[in-house]
Amino acid sequence: MNINYKRLFNLAIAHNYFKDGCDRFVHLSPTRETENLLKNGRMLFKRLANGVTVLYRAKDKENTPFVELDADQRFSFVIATDKVVEMLNVTGLNDSAGRRYSGPKILYFRNDPGKASNHSGNPEIITHELLDSLRGQLFTYSFTLDGNPTNVLMRVSDRDGNPVSIGKETDGTAFPTTLELSVDSDNAFIQQVDLRFKPKGRYTITIWDETGTSILKVENIYVDDLLAKQNVLGIVDILYDTATDHLYGETEEYELNFCRAATYWRYFVVNKSQNIDFSSDALVIKDLGAVNGSPYSQNDFVRICASIELTALDSGTSGNSIELGYSEGGEHRAISLSGKTLADGKEGVKARGTLTLINNDVTDYTVSINGIDFTEGIDFRRGESPSETVLALEEAILANEKASVSVEKLEYDILVQGFQTLVFRSTKAIPFFEYPKLNVELQQASDNQTIVANLPNPSRQEIRKEFAGQLESEVYIFI
Repeated sequence: MNINYKRLFNLAIAHNYFKDGCDRFVHLSPTRETENLLKNGRMLFKRLANGVTVLYRAKDKENTPFVELDADQRFSFVIATDKVVEMLNVTGLNDSAGRRYSGPKILYFRNDPGKASNHSGNPEIITHELLDSLRGQLFTYSFTLDGNPTNVLMRVSDRDGNPVSIGKETDGTAFPTTLELSVDSDNAFIQQVDLRFKPKGRYTITIWDETGTSILKVENIYVDDLLAKQNVLGIVDILYDTATDHLYGETEEYELNFCRAATYWRYFVVNKSQNIDFSSDALVIKDLGAVNGSPYSQNDFVRICASIELTALDSGTSGNSIELGYSEGGEHRAISLSGKTLADGKEGVKARGTLTLINNDVTDYTVSINGIDFTEGIDFRRGESPSETVLALEEAILANEKASVSVEKLEYDILVQGFQTLVFRSTKAIPFFEYPKLNVELQQASDNQTIVANLPNPSRQEIRKEFAGQLESEVYIFI
């Protein structure tokens, strides 16, 4: 008798970071439970160039399975990668609910059995959500709440939204699906959750106020004892149910969809050779256009910092220090100071300090110099560019003699390893892509002379940084 196998489903892994659209970062492996399911159902798991496939043994020249399983089944796979840093850097992992990826969150993909596709050119696209944690089947759930309520209600529901009991009384009676919790002496709520006799998978913990009318906290978790002990990036569940009865129908086509991330590029142009005089040789970064097409578009790069140097007017003892301060004008910081108190400590030497504007979008902040306040919007106004803003601040400082300092606008932005440095930033986020963005040049403004052609792109190995709520990638250029 010939051994005949039919494809149950294909699961492709797509990532638009790669030019061909096929992901090469992650790989899938069946969970222990799924391995047993495959074995008992006479099924095979195979890796393909663009993903994985599951096949079932069929009777000779027929689609009838050799071993027929119940219509309600779940195939679970662990998502792992050997290139963690690179994959996390170039992939947008925040979910559609606006939640940000961070440990201990995990990626969770799940198909909708009612939307199954049998067309390889039009698979069911499965996008991820972020689950808050991966837990064992018996765990202690501890949390605190703003406002420190005395009593709350706790409910746990399965992947279909059905409330479940999370334990038993000493006599074996199941807990009610809604529990009332009381706060302890540390203003914390603590409850043991026992799901050892429940199916592994996705659950939701919901905390309500004591009246059951307002939701105070929601946490989505995945429960699996074995997986909780592993370093898991994510989990994929492929579900079949009786309602759709697709288990042994035509081959189903699924696609996990990863999307490239985009960051603002920040270039630090460091005058290491000191052959360029920033006061006379103004530098610019120009994007001459994408020569290798999508997904790149032409971008502008602008100077995003500007600095002024403060010098004490008195060279005596009182001139040995400059007191600097800053108060917030919003969620993000606008000004960076070289120190709250600057002092040379020698009579006859004038203390110096630097004030750098690092975010020109912030308003209503206050800079204090020797106890004198200068508030944006009152004492000076924000300009269209960082340079215009610090010039306005410079004029305000010079007009107030009580500040007891002289002011000079610097031609460079910051110092890097003691070298004068200019800081440029793209005005739009630039997507990560397998092939580099070309034709971004460092030029001399006066004659468009190219100093560095094809500036390097950010490294895929470097950690992305966040500035003022936006992701940035940094590149240092030493000239």
